[in-house]
Amino acid sequence: MPKEFEHINDARGFIVDKLSDDALLGRNGYMMRQALYIIDYDPRQQPYAADLIRAICSDDLPNRGVTPIEINLYDIVLQYLDDQDIWDALVEAEPETPREDLITMLQDTVGVKDVVAPAVNGAIAENPDADIAFITGVGETYPYIRTHTLLEEISSPIPVVVVFPGRFERRSDGSTALNILGLDQGSTGGYYRATRVFDL
Repeated sequence: MPKEFEHINDARGFIVDKLSDDALLGRNGYMMRQALYIIDYDPRQQPYAADLIRAICSDDLPNRGVTPIEINLYDIVLQYLDDQDIWDALVEAEPETPREDLITMLQDTVGVKDVVAPAVNGAIAENPDADIAFITGVGETYPYIRTHTLLEEISSPIPVVVVFPGRFERRSDGSTALNILGLDQGSTGGYYRATRVFDL
């Protein structure tokens, strides 16, 4: 039965119980499929969600013998723009550039397939002792990073949990969608491989 919580803070115990389970972590010797999960929450609760994930990663899961890593998409984007000496030029151009053009520029510069996904996969590979990875910064990088596109590109030997400001919706026809920030993504938000943690 799906579990629903009015506030993300109320879900702390449930999330920790589910994500410290040996079977979910593949500690029974195998994972039957690539383990991709979503923790969705009301976007208005963003500050609470950020604090909650920090607490879960720094205290709760380590206390259960689980080693997590957090990978922040916004940090990846800023680091890449800085490394490429693009950040200052982008900041200068922002006031004069139409929003759609700025989004297109970011999509072309910080592509999911050639920049973001390799950075996520690399961060996981660089932490061989990690048992589970949390991906944050999803709201801050929308719409130039699309979550469903990123999930298609993730290749991880450990479970990956995307912390998602919006709703992971299961439609009446059996399809699913990642509706970020309360916005219906229509056919562009379709996704089929992830499991909502609250449905476990």
